[in-house]
Amino acid sequence: MRKFYLYFILVMALVMIGLGLYFVFNPGTSLAAFTFVIGIVLLLNGLNEIISYFKGRKVLKISNWILLDGAISLIAGLIILINNNIGEKFIVLIFVIWVLASAILNIMMAFSVKGSKGWIFVLIIGIIGAIIAIISLFSSAIVAVTVGLILGGFFIFQGIACLLLFNGIRKQMK
Repeated sequence: MRKFYLYFILVMALVMIGLGLYFVFNPGTSLAAFTFVIGIVLLLNGLNEIISYFKGRKVLKISNWILLDGAISLIAGLIILINNNIGEKFIVLIFVIWVLASAILNIMMAFSVKGSKGWIFVLIIGIIGAIIAIISLFSSAIVAVTVGLILGGFFIFQGIACLLLFNGIRKQMK
């Protein structure tokens, strides 16, 4: 059993590194994959909340809001899974709002410390962020690349962590 676990970690490390590299070099695919995973998570969460509501409503004082939340999650998950394009557009919109809000706050912060060392740098970062957000509104390719790089980097680092874990466990087994 221990050897199985050990080699399972090795296989997972290699799969994660491979998946990470794939996402980095195929960012459009990674946005679609990320959106698909979100659809699955929403679907499963919705099912869980609906089932929990009906199984526990007689025993626990479960609010009807849980049923509503479950229904909304289930519907959102189904919509994303049926039409992945809607999910991708939603992720792009959330990303754009986040980047734009952050950029505006950086610009405001820069002016609040105007004259201090480095305030121009914060202002420039804010302006660049605002430009990226505005361009991203019209081109989801930028967001796809960003999501691809972030997901790819995450999987690569997770894979490296698994390789280090594999090596550590292997040394302990000797």
